[in-house]
Amino acid sequence: MNWQQPVDLYCERFDPGLFAEPLNALSNLAFIAAGLWLMAALPRLFPSPRKTPAQLEVLAGLVLLIGICSAAFHVFATAWAQMLDVGSIGLFIYFFVICFAHYLLDVRWVLAWLAAPAFWAFGLFVQAPFEPAAFNGSVTYFPALAGIALMGAWLVLQRRRGAAEFVLATLLFLGSLSLRSVDLAWCQGWVWGTHWAWHLLNGVVLGLVTIGLARACATAPR
Repeated sequence: MNWQQPVDLYCERFDPGLFAEPLNALSNLAFIAAGLWLMAALPRLFPSPRKTPAQLEVLAGLVLLIGICSAAFHVFATAWAQMLDVGSIGLFIYFFVICFAHYLLDVRWVLAWLAAPAFWAFGLFVQAPFEPAAFNGSVTYFPALAGIALMGAWLVLQRRRGAAEFVLATLLFLGSLSLRSVDLAWCQGWVWGTHWAWHLLNGVVLGLVTIGLARACATAPR
């Protein structure tokens, strides 16, 4: 594989050079801001003598990592940068599912890790009815949307803290997926595209689901 192969997937990119996607690159500040906010907010949910679970701090760090890797992809637009972008998102999604299984479904850590391959299989099922390129490639994120919705529904049924954050995140993620899906379709009428808005909304989505998980965890019976 040629790791330096140029990648041109978005409306805003008008040439293969650096900074040819200024809005797509700068909008990743939303993830960095969300990660920094989470790092400041998490300790307040677990006042002394309790400590913030290290796994939740890792999730906040992964939100930051997504912002850095996605910015690199939209600046360099190469195969290696795309791999960093996709990899950082995958790390967050699978580790989040593992944390949800442990903290909210009370699955022991040794078994909670099985939530990752289980979610991968769930993703194959969700994506099966669609062509991979459908909705401008947004099909890849359908399992994440379904996962957030199901987690939120479970929290609502259990009347747990954090449910409102998951419900709001589901609605915002549906909106951001719609914007990602029309990026190329709207390109002729709006040269900047809509992918930057996907970043802005998703920074909020990741902040909401992480703080929602933390609130549910902080109020769980000890």
